[in-house]
Amino acid sequence: MVTAHRTTFEEFMALPDDGNRHELVRGEIVHMPPPKGEHGRIELALGGAIDRYLIARAHDLGWHENDGRNERDRLVGWPAVGEVGVRLPLPDDHDQLRGLDVAYFTPEQVARLGDTLVTEYAPEMPALAAEIISPSESAEYVDEKVTDYLAGGARLIWLVYPRTRTVTVISPNGVGRRIGADGVLEGEDVLPGFALPIASLFA
Repeated sequence: MVTAHRTTFEEFMALPDDGNRHELVRGEIVHMPPPKGEHGRIELALGGAIDRYLIARAHDLGWHENDGRNERDRLVGWPAVGEVGVRLPLPDDHDQLRGLDVAYFTPEQVARLGDTLVTEYAPEMPALAAEIISPSESAEYVDEKVTDYLAGGARLIWLVYPRTRTVTVISPNGVGRRIGADGVLEGEDVLPGFALPIASLFA
């Protein structure tokens, strides 16, 4: 992306709210209209599955609901959905700001980042980043996203394609493999033991 004027993070944050979502990528403001209903349903299904998995893991470690969410996050990590803001300090883009559909930060990240995860944009990539790919997103744009997420330190990326009912899993070396609707999505070393039938993500 090439622009005559590279918008800074400070300029981006000063913009008025126009009701749309925006990202800041290499000085360019990327406008993203609100997603349609299916997008939100898939986010909820995927994020809910991760949350249930983490609750079970926390219980195995002796956590109880009365201990509170902060204690759970400390034990098993911090999940979030709904355009989770991440500010990536990349070598060629120090001010990049992305919104992730689903994110998971490990307990180590929770300990390191603390309240920043709640009060600010996360200053580093989550271990797991998941995106529900809209028909309007070009392959080039998706590839750029994946490249930036990996450069930022993501250990696992899930690209969910509602049209084909598939999920492409990207490993840290950039190699992807596609899982069909009859397959199972696994958490690998980021969410060990996590398994979700792909079909359960789609109506």
